[in-house]
Amino acid sequence: MKENLLKHPEIINPYNLSNKSSNERAFVGDLNLNILLGSVRFSPETRSLASSVMVYLDSDVKTAKYRQNTLEELIKTPKLRKNVEEVVKSLGDVGYKLNNFVNRNTYGSSLEHGLRLLRTYREFICNFTNLESTQSKAISSVNNYLKNIRDSKEYSELCGFVDRIDNLVGVDFRVSINENGSPINMSALELIEKEDKPKKSFFEKLSGNKKSDETQERTLGNSYGLNELGKIIQNYLDKKFISVIDEYVPQIKNVTKLIEPLDFYGGFADYFVRLCEEGFEISKPTLLPQEKRKMVVKNARNPLLMGKENNGHKIVANDIKYDEKDNISVITGPNNGGKTTYVKTVGLIQLMAQNGLFVPAKSAEISFTDGIYTHFVAPDDITNGEGRYRNELRRMKEIFGNATPYSLIILDEPCGGTSYEEGQRQSLVLLDGFHKLGSATYFTTHMHPLTKEVDNGRYPAGRNLQVKCIDDGKKIQYTYKVVPGSSGKSYGEEIAREIGLRPRNIMGAISRRASIKGYKELLR
Repeated sequence: MKENLLKHPEIINPYNLSNKSSNERAFVGDLNLNILLGSVRFSPETRSLASSVMVYLDSDVKTAKYRQNTLEELIKTPKLRKNVEEVVKSLGDVGYKLNNFVNRNTYGSSLEHGLRLLRTYREFICNFTNLESTQSKAISSVNNYLKNIRDSKEYSELCGFVDRIDNLVGVDFRVSINENGSPINMSALELIEKEDKPKKSFFEKLSGNKKSDETQERTLGNSYGLNELGKIIQNYLDKKFISVIDEYVPQIKNVTKLIEPLDFYGGFADYFVRLCEEGFEISKPTLLPQEKRKMVVKNARNPLLMGKENNGHKIVANDIKYDEKDNISVITGPNNGGKTTYVKTVGLIQLMAQNGLFVPAKSAEISFTDGIYTHFVAPDDITNGEGRYRNELRRMKEIFGNATPYSLIILDEPCGGTSYEEGQRQSLVLLDGFHKLGSATYFTTHMHPLTKEVDNGRYPAGRNLQVKCIDDGKKIQYTYKVVPGSSGKSYGEEIAREIGLRPRNIMGAISRRASIKGYKELLR
């Protein structure tokens, strides 16, 4: 094996952060993180890396700023972004050839796959797209790494080996045959080289098996493949040269490990550029330590809504704010009015910021959290014999067992799996606990008496927010704007009226199919 392996720079986790100790993962589904990552033009492998970074890897201000600066440069510099894309594409070709060689099988020449790999790798290192214009530590370290490989002794040896192979026009062999005249053993006496590179090397002739090469076809094989002598020659050459190629594989593998990290930055940079093109504001958030317990975001939009405005939907921007003295928000408003979208926006912006991404907002100041705890309405789990309410209570117990004053908690209509009165009492128990804990908490509900408790001063750090809508007596107009105050009602009857599900509508819909005798008289 070759010594002095040049290891690729770590550009995703440059300061060797460990994985998170918490097993909290509910936010992945509740915030639709996979849908967000699915909107980024990643390869499946890079998408897996991005998911691991945002879900499993720990984060800190230093690492997040490192990623921010890399993204900022790529977003603002189209030429650099294109150069990174070209490097990723070329590296992908090297990776494809590497995979073919490492996973070689009996249907192809191992030597043929190996030579294709070395030629592709040599071409990439010799002519990789220049990244010297970069100012970011991540891209600069990649550029220096590839330059160091190009200047290395091993790379020079690799180029010499490939040149020698490509200049071979034949091999002098001593062949032993058995009593039946079949070849059983051979050894090479001399490798025959030509000073001027031939149009087709000996190895290409051996593996080509083209009918136009009559001499080769007659002596080493036919249209169906190599004959017995040809196979022995091929096996001999494989044993002689595959071991040499294998010595270069560790370095090539190490280089190809840059594919996903570079694609991570290039893919996200492209994503934020596309957000801007669709009218979203984006910003590099100011990152604060978790002790600040603060989030101030102007004109935030949910990134999952990218592309919706072109379909007739208006994407409304909202502000987000909490701090240690004002950390509990009880949010009311009509169904389909935007409550869930708003609290998902809070969670996604928090997650994106503390993992070093830009955020879809005009500006943002965001403290780190030690965990994002979510609970959204889930169906009954019939496999465990548990209903919705029991599941909700189990989830609340998990959150109280793990959350701290530095956590972000998002609850979407909890305690709705039981009677209104019991749900209201249990909701107050939850709010009492979160208020005492001091964690930033967003709590959407249709239980309007809860808002009165906030107004009456039960929670000094609490406030009411409402998603404003306008009812003109015929149709509800949704503004999707989150403003201070409580809605006072959920507009359930108005929504039923709008859909056409009032008693008169129902009776009219079933009148011809009703089974009760005298139904017409009942309608009078």
